[in-house]
Amino acid sequence: MSSSQNPLILTYIGEDFWSRPVYRDQFQHLWKDVSCGESGSPSLHSSVNDEFEGEPDMPIDQEFTLVGAPEDDEKSFQYMMLDRLRCDCDFYLGYGNRNTRNLWWGSPQAHIENMKKRWLEFADNEKPQWLTWGQILEYERQMCSEQ
Repeated sequence: MSSSQNPLILTYIGEDFWSRPVYRDQFQHLWKDVSCGESGSPSLHSSVNDEFEGEPDMPIDQEFTLVGAPEDDEKSFQYMMLDRLRCDCDFYLGYGNRNTRNLWWGSPQAHIENMKKRWLEFADNEKPQWLTWGQILEYERQMCSEQ
């Protein structure tokens, strides 16, 4: 690591599709922990094209400080559950033919309310990039307006 460079400040922003913790530095570049958070210290690599779901590329060659590292298994479960609920919405609106048996919470209203509750439980710096508040409201509009 080069000692002449200022250390990068890496802020945890979530996990990608492959469960790799993703961090953003102060210059808006993304870094991925290719050890998937399994080791004591992360094995960080740049992300191709600075894309959240981009493949890991070059290893980090600079000192860094982590901010807001992944919390615990409970937080991971909450992300996974929220994504499950999102997938249920997509299926319900598509191939599921609006069948409420395909919704975890049994009704569109209960399903959306649970998604909102879970999303709001995350701190601002923990909110998933793959699901915005606006997207939840759009699911609500599409799923609940015809009820």
